[in-house]
Amino acid sequence: MYIINVIDNVLVALFAIMGDGLAPFRAIDTYHMIYIAYYHHLTWKLRKKRALPKLQNENDLPTRREQDIDIEYTGGDKQQPPEFSVLTPLQQRKLEHHQNKFAKSHTFYKPHETTTHYAFPLRFLIAIVILLDFHSIFQITLGACTWGINYHVRPFALTTVILCCSITCNVTAGLLIIIGDRMTRKKDVVERLFRQQLTQEAMRKMEKRRKKEERRNAALERPQPYPGT
Repeated sequence: MYIINVIDNVLVALFAIMGDGLAPFRAIDTYHMIYIAYYHHLTWKLRKKRALPKLQNENDLPTRREQDIDIEYTGGDKQQPPEFSVLTPLQQRKLEHHQNKFAKSHTFYKPHETTTHYAFPLRFLIAIVILLDFHSIFQITLGACTWGINYHVRPFALTTVILCCSITCNVTAGLLIIIGDRMTRKKDVVERLFRQQLTQEAMRKMEKRRKKEERRNAALERPQPYPGT
């Protein structure tokens, strides 16, 4: 029983390095996520209130204001007018600040469309952050139970259930990140870039081989000195 307790303490300490150690950073991520979610829902609410058309991608909020677009937009297809932000300048700056902070912390999060990806789904973002928060909470609870309750009276099922919940939260968050990445990935663009990369690599190899052949032919054509000269 004592040996099992020692093993439990060692394992809990190893888990705590990630779960407890990342808790402060996850709290900061949650802070940024709350602002991102708030301004997303505020944008959707304001657009609905003003009877504006739905965004082409509700996860990719416009960054330019209507006044800026009016100056640039001089005509074109009136059926699809350019999208604009309905937030105030201060709200827009706050949104972009929290988006940039969160994107630096988690590379999977893309607030806007890129060359290879669409904007990351907000609902996935909220679920991932909450799951990671619960992972840290369960890890802290596990440490508190393991080190705070004497192993003679501590129920074995207690720490087992907490550990299983913690691992489940972490694994589920990872799966959501993978699913979200695949959902937002521009498959045709990624495939085209991959083919271009293969083509460039093949061209480099062919050029390297060509230069090698030229050096070898030049060495064969170079006149050899006569013996004894």
